[in-house]
Amino acid sequence: MNHHKRHETLIQLLTRLNDAAQSPLLAATQGGCPNCIYRFDPLLDRAEMWAYTGFTPSTLATWDCNKTYDLQPIKFRNAVRYRLSSANRFIDARQRP
Repeated sequence: MNHHKRHETLIQLLTRLNDAAQSPLLAATQGGCPNCIYRFDPLLDRAEMWAYTGFTPSTLATWDCNKTYDLQPIKFRNAVRYRLSSANRFIDARQRP
């Protein structure tokens, strides 16, 4: 996948996340309700994870298959999704001081 496609995917992802963050449902839960079911933790497909983390979809698929890193993929039929919080934890754990 080329750099231009990654850039487009990242823009689409950021737009989707921004729209979700502006939703009335999220605004209603921002008051600090600790028992609310809804949490802002969107699911990303492999292309969005690639745009967000820089790791290609094939690398992510290999890691999932070999269990190299536990990105906690959610698999349903042929679809694979990752929680944004899992991607953030993965990135945070690998940052150098």
